[in-house]
Amino acid sequence: MARLIFWEQPLRVAGPGSTANAISRLNAQFSTGRFGSKERLTGSLRGSRLKAWRATMLGRAGDVVEFDGEIRSTGDGTVIEGTVRYQSGTKIQFAGLLAIGVLLTIAGVAQRMSETTTGPGLLGLGLFVTIVTVLWIGSSAGMRHTQIQFLEQKLGEIVAR
Repeated sequence: MARLIFWEQPLRVAGPGSTANAISRLNAQFSTGRFGSKERLTGSLRGSRLKAWRATMLGRAGDVVEFDGEIRSTGDGTVIEGTVRYQSGTKIQFAGLLAIGVLLTIAGVAQRMSETTTGPGLLGLGLFVTIVTVLWIGSSAGMRHTQIQFLEQKLGEIVAR
């Protein structure tokens, strides 16, 4: 399960455009309005360090894949290189909910063993939270490739000109 939450993958895009143009285009992308119905690239750029992710109408809800890397010039143009992984907030959501579910399940088992309850109580709640969280993490792992493709496409467009 930890491998699904704390995964990391390299990402590299290169293009013939100048680094100055790429930085200018990134700044323009990142400064567009917060609200809109289209998917867009957003993030932060500090010097050559770049963090970028996909923003949607729902904002940064749920499982967000983030690119963390740098932009640099090469003899042939510009390269953006780094890693993609879940944002820290996403990792905290996954690990925290999983821990809560497991702790509630353990408390429910202890409650059952001491025979202080007859209904589902904490055991049922703990199993529910754990199962829903595991399903969320599993489905997230299956869908993260769409976010990675979006990041790769948008960053590729930025260095292409």
